[in-house]
Amino acid sequence: MKSKILLWIDGPLYFSIAYHLQKIYDCELYAVFDITNKPKNFFLEQKLVKFKKIWFYHDHIKKSQFIDIKYLETFEKKYNINLWKLAINERIFYRFYDFHKFSSKEILSIEENSCKLFEKILDEVKPDYFLSYIPNFHH
Repeated sequence: MKSKILLWIDGPLYFSIAYHLQKIYDCELYAVFDITNKPKNFFLEQKLVKFKKIWFYHDHIKKSQFIDIKYLETFEKKYNINLWKLAINERIFYRFYDFHKFSSKEILSIEENSCKLFEKILDEVKPDYFLSYIPNFHH
């Protein structure tokens, strides 16, 4: 059975890693792209890397008027993750981002959407490996 490898791609480095990895290792490649809309078409149309499935992170982050607090509490307990601790340390949410001041409701909405996406991907793919570098942002 082929190994399943999930990559977090936010630029050319991990796309290049995926390209070379498929040449030397018989595996299924999946990717979450953390990119702006501008290069999105390239990744949708490219033929260099044969991804089994891809997701674009920002396509799943929608503003919501309703926050499912029960879901977030359950998520925190299930994975032993303190979401507020992650959020308070996110430079875009606090102190260093002058373009928008996020409300608590907006932050919870982003966290809920992120958690649901990550759970969906992990449940669907059940990756054997996850490739990323030290993250720059909370997600």
